[in-house]
Amino acid sequence: MTPSRPSSLARRVTWAVTGTAAVFLLVIGLLAYTTFLRMEDALVDEVLSAQVAALRDEFKSGVAVPSALLPRWSEGGRIQAWVQPADWPAPLDDMFASKSGGREIVHAGRTWHTWVEAIPQGRLYVRYEATSHEDRVQFFGWILAGGGALALACAWLLARRLARRVVAPIRIVSDRLSAWGGDAAVDEHAQGDEALQLIEAFNRIQDRVDRSVAFERQFAANLGHELRTPLAVLRSDCEMALLDAGPETPLGARLARMMVQVDAAAGSLAGAAALNSADPARMGWVDLALALEQAWFALEFMARARGLVLDSSLPRGAAVRWLDPDALLIVLRNLLRNAIEHAAPATLQVGLDDEGVLVLRDDGPGMTPERLTWVREWRAGRTDLSAGAAPDTGHGLGLGIAWRVCELRGWRLSVDSVQGGPDGGTTFRLDFCSANSQRNS
Repeated sequence: MTPSRPSSLARRVTWAVTGTAAVFLLVIGLLAYTTFLRMEDALVDEVLSAQVAALRDEFKSGVAVPSALLPRWSEGGRIQAWVQPADWPAPLDDMFASKSGGREIVHAGRTWHTWVEAIPQGRLYVRYEATSHEDRVQFFGWILAGGGALALACAWLLARRLARRVVAPIRIVSDRLSAWGGDAAVDEHAQGDEALQLIEAFNRIQDRVDRSVAFERQFAANLGHELRTPLAVLRSDCEMALLDAGPETPLGARLARMMVQVDAAAGSLAGAAALNSADPARMGWVDLALALEQAWFALEFMARARGLVLDSSLPRGAAVRWLDPDALLIVLRNLLRNAIEHAAPATLQVGLDDEGVLVLRDDGPGMTPERLTWVREWRAGRTDLSAGAAPDTGHGLGLGIAWRVCELRGWRLSVDSVQGGPDGGTTFRLDFCSANSQRNS
């Protein structure tokens, strides 16, 4: 059995709004009809009570009372009264109650209100024809029903128009996503339901994006694997050639520069891999002092040439964190390279503050307030690097990689800088957050 296709969102919204309006009109109509009915009954009872009181006053004045009084008209209804001895049966068969008091009775298609009362002359029987009052109540009910039906029809039309306006943006988004998705198949069960169509369109786009991301990650992993081996061989050959040529010769200087560029290419590959992966299996206990030495070792030649001196106050074994060692090396290398390129000649001090945050502070020229603002805005995603917003040769891809790696690992990297003076320089603070409380005893 083929499942029925769900109704459209616009139709459901239309009927929901119409149903709400119907309930509201029904409650208001019932309240109005009940109130009007009670008002008519109260009016009839008041008229009947007034006539009974008038008859009672006439009987007290000593007027001769016939057994059947002449009918009289009051408030649109006919009033009849009888006075009979107490031991006589009530007139008109079952019209009157056997006990004193009043009641309402429907007889032969007419509505009567009756009253029975004991008087000195016997028993007083009074009836009041309230058919015209009941007709007014019924007419009022028909007016309410007609007005409610008309109002309900108007509510349905307005709800339909409103539903179409509300659902129109969803349809537009679904159509655009479907067009972007190309020839993706549409689920037959989602047809007619705009919400399901939108969800299906998002699911198709998400599948397409996931496939693209998976392909790009696999391609990056394969490319990195293919490039790391020749880079390692090239660096080894450069090291062997540097031993033969000597570091003080012109050829040795060229070989040293080649090694620096090989290390930079390897670092870029590692950065690309880190940006595409946040695998928990990469975590481990890391000595911050050893990690800093390892990052500095690859950049020491460049730092010496530029005039950057590293002053580390991190003792080995005293600062151990549960971290991703590759991610930490990427961040440290980029921060050290940034200091070499923009702070040297200077001294770079590295240590931990009282809160266990890793602090890298140089005494270089510092950044201007405009450049510092640009760096922070770019870090927050509010500046386009390709739009020429960076002044001259500002901080670029290295810091971007470092910040991205920190975001993936849940770390916080902040920057502050002062230009000129004894307190001039740039300070980077690397907060490992929850990792700060984990130390290897």
